[in-house]
Amino acid sequence: MAVKGKEKAAPAGKTPGEIFRVAGPVVTATGLRPRMYDVQFVGEEQLLGEVIQVVGDKTIIQVYEDTSGVRPGEAVLDTGGPLVVELGPGLLGSIYDGIQRPLPVLQKVMGDFILRGVKSPGLTREKSWAFAPKVQPGQAVGPGEVVGTVQEAKNVQHRIMVPPNFRGGKVAQIREGTFKVDEVVAQLDNGEQVKMYQTWPVRRARPVRDRLMPTIPLVTGQRVLDFLFPIAKGGTAAIPGGFGTGKCVAPDTLVMNPGGDSIRIDELYDRARGERVRGERESWIRLDNPIPILTFNGNEVEEAFASVLYRGFADCLIRIRTNGGRTLRVTPVHRLFAWSSGIVEVEAARLERGNCLAVPLENGTIGRDVIVETETVPCRSWVFDLTVPQTHNFVGGNMPSLLHNTVTEQQLSKWCDAQVVIYIGCGERGNEMTEVLSTFPKLEDPYTGAPLMERMSLIANTSNMPVAAREASVYTGMTLAEYYRDMGYNVALMADSTSRWAEAMREISSRLEEMPGEEGFPAYLSARLSEFYERAGRAKTLAGLEGSVSVVGAVSPSGGDFSEPVTQGTLRIVKVFWALDTALRARRHFPAINWLQSYSLYTQILEDWFRKNVNEDWPKLRSWTQRTLQEEAELEEIVRLVGADALPPDQQLTLEVARMIREIFLQQNAYHAVDTFCPPERQFKLIGAIKKYSDLGQKAVKLDVPTKEVASLKSRELLTRVKYESEFDKELGKAIAQMDDEFKRLGAT
Repeated sequence: MAVKGKEKAAPAGKTPGEIFRVAGPVVTATGLRPRMYDVQFVGEEQLLGEVIQVVGDKTIIQVYEDTSGVRPGEAVLDTGGPLVVELGPGLLGSIYDGIQRPLPVLQKVMGDFILRGVKSPGLTREKSWAFAPKVQPGQAVGPGEVVGTVQEAKNVQHRIMVPPNFRGGKVAQIREGTFKVDEVVAQLDNGEQVKMYQTWPVRRARPVRDRLMPTIPLVTGQRVLDFLFPIAKGGTAAIPGGFGTGKCVAPDTLVMNPGGDSIRIDELYDRARGERVRGERESWIRLDNPIPILTFNGNEVEEAFASVLYRGFADCLIRIRTNGGRTLRVTPVHRLFAWSSGIVEVEAARLERGNCLAVPLENGTIGRDVIVETETVPCRSWVFDLTVPQTHNFVGGNMPSLLHNTVTEQQLSKWCDAQVVIYIGCGERGNEMTEVLSTFPKLEDPYTGAPLMERMSLIANTSNMPVAAREASVYTGMTLAEYYRDMGYNVALMADSTSRWAEAMREISSRLEEMPGEEGFPAYLSARLSEFYERAGRAKTLAGLEGSVSVVGAVSPSGGDFSEPVTQGTLRIVKVFWALDTALRARRHFPAINWLQSYSLYTQILEDWFRKNVNEDWPKLRSWTQRTLQEEAELEEIVRLVGADALPPDQQLTLEVARMIREIFLQQNAYHAVDTFCPPERQFKLIGAIKKYSDLGQKAVKLDVPTKEVASLKSRELLTRVKYESEFDKELGKAIAQMDDEFKRLGAT
């Protein structure tokens, strides 16, 4: 693909303007007569920008690239058209920035850092695609109708459509063969030419024939989501989670390697070789050669490899001293492994004197070390972290200790039953975006066996890139999603995170000197959020096909404050709220979705689908599950005061059943080959077995059978293992048969 430089000339009939004022990403120009949202080329390097205001003879432009060195008096060229993206074969498997420049292509030409003013088409002009016609000469075709197909991926047939802005007509000529994206494949009798690709303005929603009700669920394979808080195809959901400079450690923290030696983590960072990305207060290195270190796998210490090193900035640290002589300095949100009815992860800020840390012993097992002092130390300094895939912890410290590290999980993108996934890293931290970009190409699509990237398109716009491009990235991603919806596909769009998108709007607004709203965000924040989410939906396309765009937006409120404007504005719009719970995460309960705070407004409208396609009793079981969990929450208040033994037997059993629901049903292991995905049919059978246990248990309790005896039955233990069995139905049948026998012996039948 050719990368075009500065050869762009002024469009015919357009007189160049000149720069009047530069304020960060906002440039004021004079001498132009543009329309709103027309693209401009700004300055000598022809930086890409977009008109966002016209005030008298002054044109306000937001520039998608760094404006350092741009001066008043330099030329501004008006292209006369809006920001558009190219739509055609080759989108899937691609990695773009916020304005659809292909990052791998640019990297080959200029290395890891993109030069300013560089322009490159979104679709390669070099690759050829095999085109198969689906209409005959003389056949009438209208806007949006399919004229032929291209096999873009193993499970995605790319449908070449008449662009929605064409008038349509009869097919005068159509060719079969191998073509590049810019070649004409069909000619209409009115002179319109259908090429393999088309363009579309990112800020304008693509038209559909009719909007449909969201009556079909987007199956994710995650039990807590599908069963308790389902999202519909064409639905909208929000996942909130706080910002964080990370769960990091002090610069002098020692990292242990398998040979028994150790090195300071800051020295490890300085010596590291690999792809480096730098930000104002953070930077990270994707290692060329992963570093061997020691890690805890849940049972013992073993050898593993660190793949990424991270450096951030912290204003304070927690210093912890133990009876065994350990001294740790970590950020308040850094999680340490502690003993509390087993090994759990606890944020450093919550640890107190007398708590026991889980520490590695010389024989590779885990022992205990009592905390004798904790102290918050003001300390404006660099902090460091490293990423260990799968275990997400490493052994380090002045004496061997277990230290957690951060990781980004993309279970929804991998397992949801959408044919196409668009992932937007909108202002995401670079190390997290690096994790996505390096992990996704290696993942296997569980539905087709092909690489997962074959049905994905990634838009990477990190937090250190210009804010204006971040604002455009969500519209670019949405336009790609609508394009595949128009082909009749179900598309899942992941936007991570909309908070950083809103922050980009806040910065642009402040540069424009607009009257600020709450917390400095623009007064039109809610309107912009609505404009974005309303483009989701299930629809009948112009060609009469059915497609959908489902949007899951991650919200990252600063400090985890859900009362701030972006979170509140999002919750007023979306229909599903999946509340991430740090307490559940500390207890190693994953997915860490709080079942008391989360909700789905699609539950009732999806009940008919689950009745017809899974089981008639799906709604009843769901109601029983939520009621049991709610009762457990109410009883826990009493248990804290008087203890569980003071409760009547039936309420003690309720607590046991709720525990089974949490540990057997809601907990799910993303790294287990069987448990990582659970189809609705299996979900129903598993929760049905727990309900049967509850019903028989209540009968036994009424016959004065002790609750402890009911809770210690062998069949209960079998149920805990069933979800990990590849022969699920067979093993579940065994567990239920044993359950019947055991309760029969107790007289409860």
